[in-house]
Amino acid sequence: MSFADFVERYPRLCHYLQQAKANDRRGQAYLLVGDTPELLEDFAMAWAQTAACTGGRSDGAACGSCQPCRLFQMKAYPECFVLRPQSKSRTITVDSMRQFDHDLVLAAAPGRLKVGIIVEAECLGTEAQNAFLKTLEEPPRQTMLLLLTVNSRQLLPTIRSRCQLLSLLCNRQDYGFAVEQGLFPILAALRRNAGASVAVRAAGKISAILAGLRAAAEAAAKTDDDPRWKNADDPKIKKQLEEEQAAKVEAEYIRYRENLLDAMQAWFLQRLLIANGADEQLLPHPEMLSASTELLQQRPDPWEAEQDVRTVEEFVRALRSNVEERLALDAMCLSITEKIAGRSAQPAKRR
Repeated sequence: MSFADFVERYPRLCHYLQQAKANDRRGQAYLLVGDTPELLEDFAMAWAQTAACTGGRSDGAACGSCQPCRLFQMKAYPECFVLRPQSKSRTITVDSMRQFDHDLVLAAAPGRLKVGIIVEAECLGTEAQNAFLKTLEEPPRQTMLLLLTVNSRQLLPTIRSRCQLLSLLCNRQDYGFAVEQGLFPILAALRRNAGASVAVRAAGKISAILAGLRAAAEAAAKTDDDPRWKNADDPKIKKQLEEEQAAKVEAEYIRYRENLLDAMQAWFLQRLLIANGADEQLLPHPEMLSASTELLQQRPDPWEAEQDVRTVEEFVRALRSNVEERLALDAMCLSITEKIAGRSAQPAKRR
């Protein structure tokens, strides 16, 4: 995608960046915060091309015909270095960061901008972030750094404070995919006093959705296979390719799962609004209601709804800490459906 493709969606941001380019006031480091890694990476590459353009347009836009522009369009710009998670742990290690720093120090062709892009910067470990600080404070000459993240809170304050913030957040998240997966009726069955059998059934259904997402991730990763290596005989190369393929699958799966977890949290937060008497016409995600009429028919009391929100937050934190997935899922569902002495199993009357 070219930078022009983003102008209509982010007019003020694009105008600001193009003016910075035109006035030779491009920043050394930017923190791009958004909702999806794919959008962030597309925007980063488009801005990198614009910043590296040597065509000299007065409005700061990329000319599209100079050598840097052509190389970016072919995804062959040699001075663009990209660092991303490569292992199943989804962590960018300090060793990877040191190699990235080393690449940035290498000499560039005369007059060419060096670009360093860190994809999913929230995966940087604390040690890797600390190792990157010196480069961030004093980047090599003619270098622009772009950090991409969907969760900037995972970055150290010292990292965030040294970058110019570029917000690519959407005003409203679309949960249509969760509706297609049938997630919300499953969540609607999770309520106080429902009991263990309901919890186990719900956990099994959500687990099946997750299995489908993993299969989709495997299919997506296969489309990126390089056919040149299919018949490699060297065991070391085969092992490396297998590890890289496993990392691709895990990366895709984590992205899909994060979207599902976000939808789960949004459902329980909306349930909390309903429990506190919010007007259903003013709810932020009405598609959840059409997919799950139980959300309005079985209003929990506010205390229970708030506890459920916290339970789901703990579940999400557990998954991100690499707790066994089904174990964490069972624990969440059992916690929400537990029997509470003195509380009626009947749904609250609709107000």
